[in-house]
Amino acid sequence: MKLKDYIIPFPALYSSSKIINKKIRNLMESNSEKPYCYEYSSSNEGINIDVLLSLLKDTVENKKTLEDKAKSTLIAITISTTLIINLLNFLKNMESNSIILTSFLVILGILCVFYMIIAGVLSLYSISEINTVANMFPEDYLLPDQEKRLQISDNIEYNYLNNLKRNNFMTTSYKCMISSISLLLIIFIISTFSFALENNNTANQDLYNDLSDIKKAMFTISEEYLVNKQSQISIQQEIKTLTENDKITDDQLDHIKTTIDDIYTFLKENSDIDINEKNQ
Repeated sequence: MKLKDYIIPFPALYSSSKIINKKIRNLMESNSEKPYCYEYSSSNEGINIDVLLSLLKDTVENKKTLEDKAKSTLIAITISTTLIINLLNFLKNMESNSIILTSFLVILGILCVFYMIIAGVLSLYSISEINTVANMFPEDYLLPDQEKRLQISDNIEYNYLNNLKRNNFMTTSYKCMISSISLLLIIFIISTFSFALENNNTANQDLYNDLSDIKKAMFTISEEYLVNKQSQISIQQEIKTLTENDKITDDQLDHIKTTIDDIYTFLKENSDIDINEKNQ
C-alpha cells in the first residue's frame, strides 16, 4: 500500500463506494428479463438451500462485527482527540525562540485533529447510514424453491455488498487514524528535541553569566592587589630613602617593620591573596 493512500485516502473510498452503489442499484432493479450477475452468491440449483441460509446468517453476523469495530474505533478516536487537543494547548503555551518551528508544529497538530475527526465521521457513517441488512421474512419461506433460492441469493449479495462498503469506510477510518497518530509522533519527537535544546541553551547562558561574574570579581581583586602592591613598593622606597638619608633611627625602623608585618598578617588572614614579598 502506497504512502499517498494514507495521506489522501478519500479518492479511493469515493471510487469504491461509487462502484458498490452501482452494483446495489443493479441488484435492486434486477428481474427475470434483466437478471443480476452474482459475485458473492449463487442461484445454482445444485447448492442446498440450507447452505445458502447459513451463508446469509454469516453476512448478518459480519455486519454486527463491523459495527462493533466501528464503536471501538470511536472510543479510541475520542481518547486520541483529547490527547491531541491537550498537545495543541501545550504548543500554544510553549515559549519557543523559533516562531517558524512553533507554527509548523501547530499546523501538524491541526492536521492531526482533522484526520482524527474524519476517522470519527467515517466510523459514525458506517454505523448510522450503512445500516441496512437483508434477511428472510417468514413469508419468504413459503415461496417455491426456485423463488426462495433466488431471494436468499439476492439477500446474500446485498449484505455482502453493504458489508464491503462498511469495510471500505472502516479501512479509510483506520488510515486516517494512522496518519493522525504518525503526525502526533512527529510532533512529539520535534517538541522533545526542541524543548531539550532550548533548556540546554538556557543552561549554557546561565553558565556563561556565572563565568562572567567570576571573571569580573577576579579582575576587581587583581586591581585591588595591584593597588596594594604599588602602595607597598611606595612605602618601601620611602623607608629606604629615609634610611639612606639618616632621617630615621634603627629603633624607628624596627618599629615600622613590626607594623608592616602586622599589616601583612592582617591582609593574609582577611583575603585570598597570597603575599609573597615583604620588606626585609
